[in-house]
Amino acid sequence: MSKLRPLEYIFSITNSGTDKLIMFLGIPIRIDQSKYYREICETLPVQKDKIVFENFNGNSYGCNPKYIAEEIIRRNLPYDLVWLVRSVTKEKEKNVFPEQIRLVGYGSKQALKELASAKIWIDNQRKNYFLKKGLRKKEGQYYIQTWHGSLGIKKLDADVDAFVGELKQEWVNRSKLDSSMMDYLLTDSEFENKIFRRALWFNNEIKEFGHPRNDIFFKDSIKIKQKVRDFYNIPEDKKILLYVPSFRDSGNIDCYDLEYEKVLKAMEDRFGGDWICLARLHPRTKKYDKELIMESDKLIDACFYPDIQEMLVSSDVAITDYSSCIFDFMLSRKPAFVFATDIKDFNNDRGFYYPLETTPFPIAVNNKELVENVLKFDDEKYQKDITNFLEDKGCMEDGHASERVVDLIEQIMKEEV
Repeated sequence: MSKLRPLEYIFSITNSGTDKLIMFLGIPIRIDQSKYYREICETLPVQKDKIVFENFNGNSYGCNPKYIAEEIIRRNLPYDLVWLVRSVTKEKEKNVFPEQIRLVGYGSKQALKELASAKIWIDNQRKNYFLKKGLRKKEGQYYIQTWHGSLGIKKLDADVDAFVGELKQEWVNRSKLDSSMMDYLLTDSEFENKIFRRALWFNNEIKEFGHPRNDIFFKDSIKIKQKVRDFYNIPEDKKILLYVPSFRDSGNIDCYDLEYEKVLKAMEDRFGGDWICLARLHPRTKKYDKELIMESDKLIDACFYPDIQEMLVSSDVAITDYSSCIFDFMLSRKPAFVFATDIKDFNNDRGFYYPLETTPFPIAVNNKELVENVLKFDDEKYQKDITNFLEDKGCMEDGHASERVVDLIEQIMKEEV
C-alpha cells in the first residue's frame, strides 16, 4: 500500500472495476458495486431499434460484427447502431467507422447503459467483463454470438484439458452464464456445430449461416486490395506475404523466429515477382511488436491495421502457426503454409482438435523446412486438399452469411419488446 497522508489514512476511496475500495483507518474494505449497476440496468427500458456491437472487448471496426453492421447499413435499416471501443477519441481519429455508427467507451457506465437498453447484442467474444459489472440480459433482449474463429484447430474453453482444471472457477461460472444468455451462435460447418456446442457450454440455437467476415472472399476485392496497399505504401508490382502467428498460453515469444529474408527469397524463386512481408501478431502479443518485428524495406509491422480480413484478401501468400485466420484465407485458395517450431509443446499445453497434418497446408518446424516447402509447393495437390478438407468439415461458406444474419435481425426487430 502506498504511503498516505494523515487524512487519507483515515478515509480514502478508489475505484477498481466493479469494486469500490474504501480505506478506513488503514484497513481496506472492498464493496462490490455490481448489484448497484444491475439495479440501474434493470430499470432501463429496452429500445426496440438499438443494436450494440463489440469486437474483441473494445477493439476497432472488424471481424464478424463489422460485416453484419455493413449489411445493415447497406440495407438502410433504421436502427440505432452502437459500437463499444477502448478509445472513442482514437477511433474517431482513425476515421474507419461509418457515420451511421455511434461510438461509446467500452469500460464506461454509458456502455453498460447502452447494453442494458439494446434490443440486440452482437459480439465475437464473451461478455464476462460486463457480467462482472452486473449486466444481465432482460426479457425482450437478444444476444447473437458470432465467435471469432473458423474451423479452428486450437482447442477452446471447456476442451482445453491441460488447463481447464486450473481456470478460476469464477471465470468458468461467468463464461457459463454468458453462454446461457446467448440466443444464437453462428457457425459455418458441421464441425463447428459440434465443437462450439460442447466447448462453449452452449445449449441454445445454432445458426449455421457461415461467418460474415468471410463473405469478403466471395466478392470483388479490388478496392480493398488498393486500400491496404495505400495504407502501407506498397507498390502495385510488389507481392504480399502475410505472417500471422498465434499466441501462446504461456506467454512465450521465442517461437516467432521467422527468417523473413530467406523466406521472401524462396517466394520470389517459386512464385516470381518482388515480395514484401506484412507481419501481424495476435492481439495478445502485439505489445511486443517493436521487439519482434524489425521493420525494413522488406518487412512491415502490420499489427495495428483495423481489419485482418482486408489484409488476408490483399495478400498473395499467408504463413501462420496455429491461427484460425489461415482457414479463412484458405477460402481464397491462395497458397498458405504452417511454420510452427513448437508443435509438440503447443499440443501438450492447449491441444488440437485434429492433427495439423490433416490440413491442406505444408508444415515446417524450422526455417529450412519452410523454405523447402515453398520451393516445392504443388498447387494442384493443394487445391485438391482444400476441397477435401472443406468437405470433410462440412463447411458451407458461400459469401452470404451477413445477409442471413441481417435477415434474422429484421425478424427479431419486428417482435414487440
